Amino acid sequence: MDREWRCTRCGKLLGLMEGDRLHIRFARGHEYLVGFPVTSICRSCRTLNELVASCEPCSGQQLQAVKSKN
Repeated sequence: MDREWRCTRCGKLLGLMEGDRLHIRFARGHEYLVGFPVTSICRSCRTLNELVASCEPCSGQQLQAVKSKN
């Protein structure tokens, strides 16, 4: 199941979580599959966003968005 990673300030789509990786795609065919943790600046509002993955044996993989100050 895919889950969206969105900017904490403006809600713009930054990437799609696919299992243990993040799929990032933007203009002119640039496309990346990256591991966690991920830090990105929103292309619309310039807010710094961070996504951290932590694995726990009982509950499987948990993904947590961390808010950053702009």
